[in-house]
Amino acid sequence: MLLHLPYKKQKTMDKHHLIQELISDTQEIVTVVEYTFSALDKAQLTKRPAPNRWSILECIEHMNIANAHYISQFDVKLPAAKPAMNASEFKPGLMGSYFVKMIKPKSDGRIPSPMKTMKKFIPELKVNDNTIRNFLVDQESIIKALELSKQLDLNKIKVTSAIGPIVTFKLGDAFRFLIGHNQRHIIQAKRVLENI
Repeated sequence: MLLHLPYKKQKTMDKHHLIQELISDTQEIVTVVEYTFSALDKAQLTKRPAPNRWSILECIEHMNIANAHYISQFDVKLPAAKPAMNASEFKPGLMGSYFVKMIKPKSDGRIPSPMKTMKKFIPELKVNDNTIRNFLVDQESIIKALELSKQLDLNKIKVTSAIGPIVTFKLGDAFRFLIGHNQRHIIQAKRVLENI
């Protein structure tokens, strides 16, 4: 896969502001799932708006698969990392910024570039009673990882992307990508609900 990355100087971000923003974004996601999707019955959760489009539950299960990929790395790498309280800035990487721009919804809710889902991230379920509960547990894990990261250097810790070792993210970009990915599919699931 050939990526055309425009070379431009990346702006630095205040680490604590970024982490707090990502925690707030994750809490908003949790609120939508708890108050909108948890109240639905199985028929609503599993109904597809079209044969080739995912149901709400499939959207959530897809996020669970992606979340697991990143959380497993956070669980190993973050506790082992040396504290770096003086590292107060995060400078996004070119690769990280490219993928975040591709995945994260626009401020008006528009979804940028449609993407083909890799086979290993396609949900294979009809009905799974644990899907929503697992998603909410994963969001707690992401918030804990973000809290722990307040003491770490978001630039130095590297995380393997879902594509594989060919693309690695700085920790800050991994969080930005993962949470942007969740926001994208929450919007997708809300649209499914409107259509069914």
